[in-house]
Amino acid sequence: MKQKREKTTILFINKNPQAFKPMQVSNRLILHWKKYLAAVVLVFMALIVTVIYLVSLRNEQLLGQLALSKKLHKMRTLFSQVDTSSVKEKFTKIDTELSNINDYLKARGIKPAVKLPEGGEANDDVISDDEISDFYVKYLDHIGYDLSHTPLGMPYHGRITSTFGHRENPFGGNNVETHKGLDISGPIGSPVKSMAEGKVEFAGLRGGFGNCIMLKHANGFETLYGHLSKILVKVGDNVKIGETIGKIGSTGRSTGPHLHYEVHKNGQQINPESFLTLK
Repeated sequence: MKQKREKTTILFINKNPQAFKPMQVSNRLILHWKKYLAAVVLVFMALIVTVIYLVSLRNEQLLGQLALSKKLHKMRTLFSQVDTSSVKEKFTKIDTELSNINDYLKARGIKPAVKLPEGGEANDDVISDDEISDFYVKYLDHIGYDLSHTPLGMPYHGRITSTFGHRENPFGGNNVETHKGLDISGPIGSPVKSMAEGKVEFAGLRGGFGNCIMLKHANGFETLYGHLSKILVKVGDNVKIGETIGKIGSTGRSTGPHLHYEVHKNGQQINPESFLTLK
């Protein structure tokens, strides 16, 4: 059976006896009025905190929009002050220098991996800074790779005693032989350096070359170093530019201490003198 809740009757009396009206209030409410009051206060405070948070959030958004507006205004001001003709002139100069490097590489059998845009950045096309920087980063990466794998310079700075092409037989006789590289004189034991990054393709005795090293580079290049007294690398090694790979000697078919140096392109011997300087 459902228990009936106990209630207390409260009378509000004023001067007009006809106006008073009894009101019944639960005893539970009277006994626990502090808890109910606390709950109402908490709800009210939560509402106030929520309103304050929403107002502050709105203020932050307004401040953020104001700051962004100031930055955009500043950027527009800076952009309006930029001398676009000067910028275009600088990009044109960069393109010219890159074209010169490109021509230098092409003259040595290397095709550019990235093509420069016609007219460079001096044209009227509107492109972003990111597009410009990405293009030049990519282009310079390719040029750096090509240069690092192109044999440039002297593997040993000595006197060239025999050049590429036909020559008289150094071992006597009146016959003429084809010399497929450069002979560079130097004392036995002098360091021989790699002229480009690459991988050791051969390291050991090789007929008239005696102790010989062959390096394989990118772009179809190979370099050969012969008549060595000592080999300091082995097949499969990766070598860096300027790394000492062997030492000058007089092994194999040799008339005295020197380095025989060859440059190959796509399997064909070419004149190494084209790669000794940047001219």
